[in-house]
Amino acid sequence: MAETITISRETFHALRARLPAVTRERIFDCYAISETTWNKLRDAKPIKRSTLDRILARYALLERREAA
Repeated sequence: MAETITISRETFHALRARLPAVTRERIFDCYAISETTWNKLRDAKPIKRSTLDRILARYALLERREAA
């Protein structure tokens, strides 16, 4: 069975701050996740660790792009 994890409210708010809008399209464009996964993050429900790793990698990429 896949390992699952929840994120802190602070992490969720940091991810949310990077979204231009909370729409299905923007969530997928930004983090390559479904609206269902986004809702799990918002509601502090567990998601797969591999999914969270991918989200955080994309978040870091967005941060680097903005800093450049």
